[in-house]
Parts: sequence; structure tokens; C-alpha cells
Amino acid sequence: MINFKKEIAKKIAETINIDYTEIEKGIETPREKNMGDYAFPCFRLAKTLKKAPQMIADEIKKKLDLSSSVIEKAEVVNRIS
Repeated sequence: MINFKKEIAKKIAETINIDYTEIEKGIETPREKNMGDYAFPCFRLAKTLKKAPQMIADEIKKKLDLSSSVIEKAEVVNRIS
């Protein structure tokens, strides 16, 4: 059985050079089902990467390799709930 959180974390980690176990801790399930199956809030990386969360999210999306991936689609959503 595929551990989707782990696989998603590995893909994200490849784009920003951070250990995937740190990324995996931050992956969550959105409250609203129309927001997708998984979400990764970038706030926790802002201090480490010294960038705004929105910039981090944009960078991840641009660099994310979706070919032969468990990730079908990636979107940047600027939403605070």
C-alpha cells in the first residue's frame, strides 16, 4: 500500500532541499473536500527558508515534477482558516 503522505513529502522535499520527514509532519487533510486530498501549509518553512509562505508555495509548484508521480495536480491557495 502506498503511503501518500510520504510520497508527497519526498516530492516536495526534492524541490526545496529539506528532509522529507520534516515535510511529512506538515502534510494535512483539508477541512473542505473541494480543496483536494492533501495540503501542505508553507508557514512552517518561512523562517527556515527566510521567504514568505506564498513565495515558498509558488516555488514548490513551479519545481514540482508531476510526471510519474502520485501527485496529480498542485495548486497554490492563499487561505487562512
